[in-house]
Amino acid sequence: NLIEKANVWIVETGQVVETDRRGEYIFKRLDDGVYHVYATHVNYDNSDTLKITMPTSGRVDFRLISEPWVLNDVVVTGTRSPHLLKNVPVQTEVITKRDMQRTGASTVDAALANSIGVAVNDDLSGKGATIRGIEGDRVLVLVDGERAVGRVRGSIDLSQYALAGVEKIEIVKGTGSTLYGSDAMGGVINIITKKPKTETISGELYADYGSFGTSSPSAEFQYGNKKSAITLGAKVFRTDGFDLDKTTAHTNGLEKTTRLNLSSKYKRELSEKFDLTASVRYMMEERKWIEEESRVQNQLGDTLFKAYNDDEDNRRIEGSVKIDFMSGDKYSMYMRQHLTYYSHDWKKIDDAGVWVDTSETEDWFAETSYNSNYVIGDGHIMTLGGSFHVQDLTSSELSESAEKEMTWATYLQYEYTFNDKLNILPGVRYEHLTDFGSHVNPSINIMYKVNENFKFRGFTGFGFRAPSMKEKYFVFDHSGAGYIVVGSEAPLPDQTPTNVAASLVPVEVEQSITSSISAEFSYGTMGLHRITYFYNHLQNLIDFKLLGFTPTYWRGMYVYQNVGTAITQGIEWESRVRLSSSVDFSFSYNYLYTRNLDEQHELINRPNHTLKFFLTGILEGPNIGGTFWGSYQSKKLWVPRSNTGGNEGEAAEYATPRGVLNMNLFKRFDNGVELFLRVENMLDRVDIRYGYWPERSLFVGFKFHKETNNQ
Repeated sequence: NLIEKANVWIVETGQVVETDRRGEYIFKRLDDGVYHVYATHVNYDNSDTLKITMPTSGRVDFRLISEPWVLNDVVVTGTRSPHLLKNVPVQTEVITKRDMQRTGASTVDAALANSIGVAVNDDLSGKGATIRGIEGDRVLVLVDGERAVGRVRGSIDLSQYALAGVEKIEIVKGTGSTLYGSDAMGGVINIITKKPKTETISGELYADYGSFGTSSPSAEFQYGNKKSAITLGAKVFRTDGFDLDKTTAHTNGLEKTTRLNLSSKYKRELSEKFDLTASVRYMMEERKWIEEESRVQNQLGDTLFKAYNDDEDNRRIEGSVKIDFMSGDKYSMYMRQHLTYYSHDWKKIDDAGVWVDTSETEDWFAETSYNSNYVIGDGHIMTLGGSFHVQDLTSSELSESAEKEMTWATYLQYEYTFNDKLNILPGVRYEHLTDFGSHVNPSINIMYKVNENFKFRGFTGFGFRAPSMKEKYFVFDHSGAGYIVVGSEAPLPDQTPTNVAASLVPVEVEQSITSSISAEFSYGTMGLHRITYFYNHLQNLIDFKLLGFTPTYWRGMYVYQNVGTAITQGIEWESRVRLSSSVDFSFSYNYLYTRNLDEQHELINRPNHTLKFFLTGILEGPNIGGTFWGSYQSKKLWVPRSNTGGNEGEAAEYATPRGVLNMNLFKRFDNGVELFLRVENMLDRVDIRYGYWPERSLFVGFKFHKETNNQ
C-alpha cells in the first residue's frame, strides 16, 4: 500500500520532505555523495535507514511496519469477531506492543499496572488483576482466547506470563460470562501473541540488568515462506530479590525468583479457505524466601518465632491446535482443541533441613471449542459457538485426593447495525456444570454514533462464578503459622464449636449484574477522550468465615462460605493526545466506590482515587527518545497479605497514599540496535508495612531487531 504524506528524513542535511498522493518523492537538488535516509509516518513505526549514493536514477522503496493509532487496532475479545476498536460495540481497552515497549514492561502484570480501571495487587496468588474493584479470582485470563490455568490460591499469577512474543493485550471490563462463562464475572484479559508472518525472516534479541541482580534476557526468531510460518521465543527472568527489613528473619520484599518462558507457534495455509495454527508454551518458575511463623517459648516464658526456608516450584505446559475456515466475507469459523497442565509444589524446611510442611497440586484442563460468524445481509452479524471442557485437580490440600469437573456451554450473539449509527448487540449463554447445574447469562451492548468522532456505548449483563474445587474441598492445615483454612465441604477442625458447625452450608455460585455507559470523543489520529460510569452488584460472594481460636490455631480457624453482597461503582476518565508525530500524552483518572452491603464497610485494597499518566517523545533526527510515566493512589483499607480473614471493623487500618514516577530513555541506531536506561520509583517512595516497594531501581539494556523478506 502506498502511503501519502509520509515523512522522508535525509540525515546528513536534516531535510524532511513528504511523499505525494502516490506515496512517492523525487530527490532533487542534492549534491553527489552518500546519504542516509529513512521514512516515518504517524500511523507506522520508522523504516530502516537506507544508504543512498547520489546521483541515482533508481527506485528506493521504504517499508513501514503498521503501528496504528489505538482506535485503528483490530480487537476480537469483546465480540469473538474482528472489529476496529473505534467501531466495536463492546468497550475494550488495548495495551499495544508500543505501550509495553515504552515502559520497559517484561511481564503481563507490569503492562496491566498502567491500564485505566485495572489494579495489580500482590496477594497470596502472586500478581492478580482487579478490574473496577472486582478481584482477580473473578477475572478470566486468556492466552490467544484459551483459558489460563493455575488458580492455586485464587487468581492467576500474571507475573508468570512473559511479554516476549506478545502482540497486545485486550481488556473487556464488566461481566464476560455471556461469551466466556464462569470466572469472567469481573471481566476478561486476553493476552494475544504474535501471528507468524509468511515470506518473512526476523529475529530479536533483548537483554537487561538492574537492581537486586535482576535480569530478563530474551530471544525471538521467525521464519516464513509462502505457505507456512513459525515463531520461536525464549525468556529468562531472575532476581536475587530484596529484604527491606533486616531486623527480622522474614523476607520483607521480593523473594529470590528464577523463571523460564518458552513459546512456539506454527501457522500453515492448508488451502485458500483453511488455515491451521498450532502453539506450545512452557513456563518453569522457582521461588525461595524465608518465613518466620512458628511460635515457641523460651525458658523465661517469652514468645519467639521460628524461621523456615520456603521453596516454591511452578510449571505450566500449554498446547493447542486450531483450524480456521473463511468462506469469502460472509462466513467464518474455527475449531480448537486446547490442553493445559499446571503443577505447584511448595515446601517449608526448618533449619535442620527437615520438611515440616508441604503442598503439592496438579491441575489438568482440556477444552474443545467451536465458534462461527455469519454475515446475514447488510448490518447483520450472528455469532454462535460452544465448548466442552474437563478440569481434573489433584492436591495434597484437598479433602478428596482428586476432583474432576466437566462443563459444556453454548452461546448466541446477534449484532445489528441500523443506519450506520445505532448498533445493538444482544447475547445469551447457556452453561451446564456437573456440580452446580445450569445457568443462563444474557447481556446487551448498545453503541450510538452521533458522527464518526462522537459516540455512546452502553452495557448491562448477568455474570456468575462457580466455586472452585479449593473453595469446596480445601484443607490447608498451617498449624506452624497458627491457622487452618478448609473448604465448605471439607471436614472441620475438631475444635470447631458445635453451634458454629451447624450454621455452615455448602457454597453456591456467585452472581453479578454489571452495567456501564460511556461517551467517547475522538478526532482522527490526534486524540481520544472518554468518560465512563460503571456499576457492579455482586452477591453470594465467597470468602473466609472465622470459626474461632484455639491454642493450636491461635491465628484462627477459617472456612469458605457465601458471606456477602457488595457493590463497586465509579467513574473512569481517559484522554490520549498525539501532540505531534513524535510526542504522545495520555492521562486517566479513576474514582472507585465500594461497599460490603452486609457489614457496611468498604472493600479492602481499593483506593477511591487513582491517577495515571504517560508522556512519550522522540527526536527523530538523532533517534533519541523517552517515556515518563507515573501514578497516584489515595488511601485504601488495608490488611497484611498474609492475613487470612477478620480484617475490617472498628480497628480498620488504612494504607497511606502513594505516588510513583518512572522514566525510560532510549537511543535507536540505524542497524536495528536500541539502548535504554530505565529508572523505576524515582521518588523512592517505600513503606514496608503496606507493601510499597521496591526502592528506586535502575536498569540498563539493549534490544536488536532485524527483519527481511523471504520471497
